[in-house]
Amino acid sequence: MGSEAVEEKSLEAFKKLLLQPEKDRIRQIENRLNDPMIRAKETGLFLPEAISFSVLNGNRLSRVIQPVIDASLKESVRNNPKSIADAIFPALGPGIRKAISATVMGMVQSLNQLLNHSFSFQGMKWRFEAFRTGRQFAEIVLLHTLVYKVEQIFLIHNESGIVLDHVTAKDVVIQDPDLVSGMLTAIQDFVKDSFDARDDLETLRIGSDRSVWIEKGEHALIAAVIRGNPPVDLRIRFRELLEEIHIKSGMALEKFEGDASSFSVFREQLKDELGFQERKEKQKLSPLLICLILAVLSLAGIWGYHTLRSHQIWNAYLSRLKAEKGLVILSVQKEKGVYQVFGLRDPMAHDPDALIQPEEKFRIKIKGHWTPFYSLDPELILPRSRQILKPPPSITLDLSQGILLASGQASRDWIDIFQKTAPTIPGVKGYSDQGVLDMDREKLDAALKEISEIKLYFENNSTRFIKAQEDIFNKLLETVQNIQELQIKAKIQVQIMILGHTDSSGTEKWNQRLSRDRAEMVFNHLIVHGINPYFLTISGIGTKIPLKEETGAEERQYNRAVSFKVFHIPLT
Repeated sequence: MGSEAVEEKSLEAFKKLLLQPEKDRIRQIENRLNDPMIRAKETGLFLPEAISFSVLNGNRLSRVIQPVIDASLKESVRNNPKSIADAIFPALGPGIRKAISATVMGMVQSLNQLLNHSFSFQGMKWRFEAFRTGRQFAEIVLLHTLVYKVEQIFLIHNESGIVLDHVTAKDVVIQDPDLVSGMLTAIQDFVKDSFDARDDLETLRIGSDRSVWIEKGEHALIAAVIRGNPPVDLRIRFRELLEEIHIKSGMALEKFEGDASSFSVFREQLKDELGFQERKEKQKLSPLLICLILAVLSLAGIWGYHTLRSHQIWNAYLSRLKAEKGLVILSVQKEKGVYQVFGLRDPMAHDPDALIQPEEKFRIKIKGHWTPFYSLDPELILPRSRQILKPPPSITLDLSQGILLASGQASRDWIDIFQKTAPTIPGVKGYSDQGVLDMDREKLDAALKEISEIKLYFENNSTRFIKAQEDIFNKLLETVQNIQELQIKAKIQVQIMILGHTDSSGTEKWNQRLSRDRAEMVFNHLIVHGINPYFLTISGIGTKIPLKEETGAEERQYNRAVSFKVFHIPLT
C-alpha cells in the first residue's frame, strides 16, 4: 500500500507538471474572452490596420458600416440636434455664405443691366414690349442683351495645382494650361495671405469683357474663362459638374499623385459647358432714312411733269445710246417722272451718263440699269485686249479677222501671259506672237555667246593665272551672273561647263590632271563670288581638244587655258 500511494502521488505530480501550463493558458484565454475591457483594448490595437487594409481592397467595409453610421447619425440628431449643428457649422457656414454671395451677385448683374437700359431709346422699346407681353422689364432686358461665350474650362487639382483636364472653344488662342493653373493658384494664395480672406476667390475680371469664374470643391476646382455677360445659372452648372466629378472620382482626387489621365473621362462633360449666346439684330431702316426716301419720291413726283422739250431730249438721248458701240438697249420705261433704261453694257463702252448734256440734266431725270456683257464689236475687242493684257510700250497689238496679233519686244513673262490669256479674251478667235521678240531670250543668247568667247590663261605647268587676267575674270563673273538671272527670266535652263586645257608638253596623265585642276580653280573662284555650284560643271580634257594647233611658244601659251561651253537642259 505504501508503494502504491507513492506511485499515485508521483503520477499526480507528473500530470500537474505536464498539463498545468496549458491549463493556465486556457484560463487566460477565457479571461480575455470574458472580460469586455480586455477585448476592447485589444480590438483598438488592430482596428486601424484592418480598416486601412479593407479600404485598399475594395469598399466592402464602407458598405457594411454605412447603415450603422446612418442610424447612429439619425439617433444623434433626434436626441441632441444642437451638438450636431455645432459640429457641422464650420463647414456649413461658408457654404451658406457662398450661396448667398452667388445670389447677390446675380441680383447685382441684373440690376446693372436694368439701369443701363432703362433710360435709352432701346430701353423705351423694351418697356413697351414688357407691357405688351406681360413680362417683367428686367426679363426683357436680359433677353436682348445676354451675350456670352465660355472660351476655356480648366479642371485643376486643389492641393497640387496640376491641370487635370483642359478644354477650349474654337478660334480661341490657347495659353499653356499649366502656366494658367499656376497663375490662378498664385493669385488665390495672394488674396488669402494679403487680405486674410477665409473664403475662396470666385471671380477675376480681365479687361472690360472677360472674366474667370472659379468654382472650388473639396479636392478640385473648375476655372472658366468667359467673355461677355454670362447668366448666373452658368455657375450653378459648373457647381453641379464639379459635384459629379467628386462623386465619381473622389477617391482618385484624394490620392492624386500627378497622373491626370484618368480624368479624361470628364472631357465631353467639360466641352458641353463651352456654350455661348450671341445677339443677332436685324438690320432695319431708320425712321430718318424712311422719311428721306419719302421726300425724294415726293420730289420725283413733282418733277414727273414733262414738257414737249423734255420728251425731245429723251428721244435724242436714246438715239445717242443706240449709236454707241457696246451698248444694247433692251427696254425703256417711265416711272414716277424718272426715265428708266434697261440694257447691256460692255466694260469698254462709254459711260451712258456721260452722253447726257449738262443742260439736259436740269430738264429730265434718267436712270440706267446696265447689265455687264462682252460685245463682239471689233472696235471694242482690241481695247479690251489691251486692258486685260497690259502690254509694255514696246509691244503693239492689232486685230485682224478675230486674230489678235502681237509685235515688238517683250519679256518672257509677258509672252507667257499673252499665250495663256489671249485665247480667253471675249471676241478673240485666235492669237499670233510670231512678231514678238523675246528680249530675255535675246539677252541670254548674247550672254551665252559672250561667255563662249572668254578664255583664261595660265602659267606654264601651273594653276596660276598669267598677268593681266583679273579684268577678264571680272568680266567672266559678270557674264555668269547675268546668265544665271536671264535663264530664270527666259525659262531656259542652261549649264556652263568649265573646260581645262594644257599644251602638249608633259605626259598625258599629267596634262589630264593639270587641266582638271585649272578648271576646278576657276570653279572655286566663281563659287566664292556667289555663283550657284549646280549651275556649273567642270571637265579636264588635257590636250584632247587644243584651242590652237601648236607651232610655237605663242600657240602653246594659248592652249594653257580654261574655256567655257554652254549646254541647254530640258525643263522638267
